[in-house]
Amino acid sequence: MIKQTVSLGEVKEALRPPERILALQAERDQIAAAYKDYKREHGQLEQLMAEVLAAVPAIEPRAPIYRPPKVRRVESDLAAVVHITDAHYGAVQDEDEIEGFGKYSPELSRVRQYGLMHDWLDWVEMHRLGYAIPEGRFLVTGDLISGDIHDELRVTNAFPAPRQAVEAGEILAKQAAMAAPHFERVILDIITDDNHGRLTRKPQAKECGVNNWMFVVASMTKVLLAGHKNVTVNIWPMPQKVVEVCGRHYLLNHGHDVSGWAGFPYYGIERKAGREAIKRMNGPDVTRFDKIVMGHWHAPMEHPVFWIGGSVSGTDAYDHKQGRHAEPQQVSWLVHPRWGEFDRTCWKLKKYDQQAGA
Repeated sequence: MIKQTVSLGEVKEALRPPERILALQAERDQIAAAYKDYKREHGQLEQLMAEVLAAVPAIEPRAPIYRPPKVRRVESDLAAVVHITDAHYGAVQDEDEIEGFGKYSPELSRVRQYGLMHDWLDWVEMHRLGYAIPEGRFLVTGDLISGDIHDELRVTNAFPAPRQAVEAGEILAKQAAMAAPHFERVILDIITDDNHGRLTRKPQAKECGVNNWMFVVASMTKVLLAGHKNVTVNIWPMPQKVVEVCGRHYLLNHGHDVSGWAGFPYYGIERKAGREAIKRMNGPDVTRFDKIVMGHWHAPMEHPVFWIGGSVSGTDAYDHKQGRHAEPQQVSWLVHPRWGEFDRTCWKLKKYDQQAGA
């Protein structure tokens, strides 16, 4: 019998994993390292956010004004809804650039949004001559800041996105604080996945509602309203969410995920409504909806299935270039538990501009 001697090198080579296994192991190590970096950066952002919000003083609540009627049938209580969307706070639009069709600035943004609240609350009081309206609802569908998603915005905005987000949160909180004394309860539902607030060049899917300045806006709003016991702030860091208002179910969505160009993309919106409806037919009841409520197109539109809000900013250079024009507007309506929505109102916001000396 002849003995064969095997060298140590030959043994190591025989035990060496195939190149395919080595490649997979290297890829695994790269993924593990990237995930570790992500968790570290994510934790730093969360810590920074917590420190910033902890330093924000809450808005002092005002004395209640609302008094419920002595004779009241709870099943007939209404909710007053205001749709807040597309404020584009921080943007600046020179009227000479768009032939005088509009102008915009942070100062105009503030007076328009606060002016809206004054008139909306008067409108609610008018309807209380015939209805009990204990609940005020804010449906917030994003783009409350101008952001930095285009180079032209980064150059022409009045100030950077972080300041835009903080001050936009302050504005929304003050709007809710103005409404709080006039209702038994005020509820804000805020979708934080939008277009102008995103921190990536291309819209993302996972964590889209967190990696977004709108999440900062919503968080600021919640902290500022912490002292208001009758105000609830629901932050939805996701592309869309079904919320219930007086028995009606609204699918909140900013609208930038609908394919279209240069105006209302009717086919795209119809297709989204149909696909969402089919998807939810066999899903939980809480995901079904009566209407889709969106912003994004800067002009109000009413449809049996989807309602689109306006914008605080109105026509900008991009709209003007595309031949579009829209007055600065926001929308409100009433909801009856049996009869649904009625008295949808489009509020013209330019009339408040004189308060800013414009």
